[in-house]
Amino acid sequence: MGRIILLLSIILVSSLSQSLAVLQWRRLPNVTTTTPPGRRDYGTGYDVVNRHLYVFGGRGSTSGNDLWRYDLNSSTWTELRPTGSLPAARFSMVSGYSSVFNLFVIATGELLPRAKKFTNDIWAYNVSTNRWVELPARGVAPESRYGATGGLHTNGTSLYVTHGFSRRRYSNTLRYDLAQMRWFTEFAGTHPYSRTQPKARCLQGGTMVSPDETMFYGGCLSGGRSGGPCPSVDSWSKRRGSSWRQMSVCASARQFSGIAPWPHSPRSVVMFGGQESRKSLIFNLIAERNEIDFLNVATGEWKRLLSTGDPVYGVPAWRVGAHLIATENSVLLFGGDPQSDTSVWELTGDVDTAPSAGTCGPVWFAWPHLHGMFMIFSWGILLQVGAFIARYFRHKDPLWFRLHQALQLSGVLLGFLGICFVLPGTLAVPNFAHSIIGVLIFLWSVQQVINGFLRPHKDSDPPSQKRVYWEYVHKFGGRLFLFLGLVNIFLGLFLVIAPTAVIIIWCIFFAFLVLAYCVFEYRERTATVPGPAPAQRSVSSVPIKSCVVVHDVGTSESDSKAQIHM
Repeated sequence: MGRIILLLSIILVSSLSQSLAVLQWRRLPNVTTTTPPGRRDYGTGYDVVNRHLYVFGGRGSTSGNDLWRYDLNSSTWTELRPTGSLPAARFSMVSGYSSVFNLFVIATGELLPRAKKFTNDIWAYNVSTNRWVELPARGVAPESRYGATGGLHTNGTSLYVTHGFSRRRYSNTLRYDLAQMRWFTEFAGTHPYSRTQPKARCLQGGTMVSPDETMFYGGCLSGGRSGGPCPSVDSWSKRRGSSWRQMSVCASARQFSGIAPWPHSPRSVVMFGGQESRKSLIFNLIAERNEIDFLNVATGEWKRLLSTGDPVYGVPAWRVGAHLIATENSVLLFGGDPQSDTSVWELTGDVDTAPSAGTCGPVWFAWPHLHGMFMIFSWGILLQVGAFIARYFRHKDPLWFRLHQALQLSGVLLGFLGICFVLPGTLAVPNFAHSIIGVLIFLWSVQQVINGFLRPHKDSDPPSQKRVYWEYVHKFGGRLFLFLGLVNIFLGLFLVIAPTAVIIIWCIFFAFLVLAYCVFEYRERTATVPGPAPAQRSVSSVPIKSCVVVHDVGTSESDSKAQIHM
């Protein structure tokens, strides 16, 4: 009998150990008949003292500014009806709950009904008085925006707002001190071509890692006076008073993902869900539907893990625009698209022993990447080589002209295709450097082709004034825009967050091109000037049936004019 009890005990302990060794989803009960309508892009916060989850507004809510509370102790939902003034209906705001001040705080967002109107106000809900209060906007407040991240840590005293969008993308970071009731600028922002700081974007997933450290993943970088992948795969973290630090690349490209601190590991977060498909993507490695991505912020390393489902309800559906909310010993999930699921889900377990969902390194390819490849072959190789031949190999007549013409026409055609490839998902008025330069050099390349076919022929010595003007425009204008093409390739590589290896390869080719130009230009300028031509025989000494064909040196086959003297 004792052996049987011992065996059963071992089996029970083993089963419990295995259940703790995986990331386990559980659908929490709701013992009330009232449930908040399904929604996405809402505001949320968690009161760790009373174990209350707060949900405010969002897309899909009844009024856009309703406030609900879920009590984890009693498994009940309650719709709160605050007295006094209420925040305007909105979605995609920054929010959080401060247990220090006992306040649920929201800020920024897009107003409902959707009319492309944005706000930068900040409101606090006092749970003791059941009232909303609009906080004063002292200091330099953030520009009105939506799609920002940041928030308010449960042990924090400051609400953070970083990045986001209104009429343009933002890259700055601001902090609202609840004690001083004043905004402070933590990061003034960066330019679209930075590789050491996070570019402007919106709709990224993000959270507060600690009271004064925020992080985010992915988002949309294109549009709004900026450019880049949409969605993206880069992730960043920033502590107050420190610079931004980039994390490793691991999970799929996405936006609208849910991220929350993992309560069992310091300075770590988990991520679930998000939008992985957009018309700007050609291919994206779709995550497993039960995949949980874990980030150790201290080391900057992500890893992909698999979760198991509720014994009855399984794994929650993959969703977009939901929030993950950290509690004292688990992570909660609520809302998102599809909005039919109004349940609260809880994730527990051990990230160290959970099974892997695969290796890191997302497989994704977007239209901007294909655009870049075609532009490198066009403005980086074909057009450059064609101009190089025309400059230094004119003595190989008529071969130089045929090669020059073929390379330039091919380069312009590839450039046209490259522009077509970047249009899906990014059709907008050019309003940042890379796009403006790109449009200008493409228009000039078309003009060069037309101008080449309509050129005035070199039929006199010295050439006509019209020919002189044409050569000046064709040669020097072409060289200027070839230089701008090289500059724009560098801008494009930084814009799409190209891998370091790709940038190194391009820099090596660029250095080789510059070296070739220097060597051949030196040879061109230091070539020995030929002496006077030997005396020619008089015309009378030439046999009557002979002829001399005199070519106009330095012109193409099509420009050559032969004079026959009998």
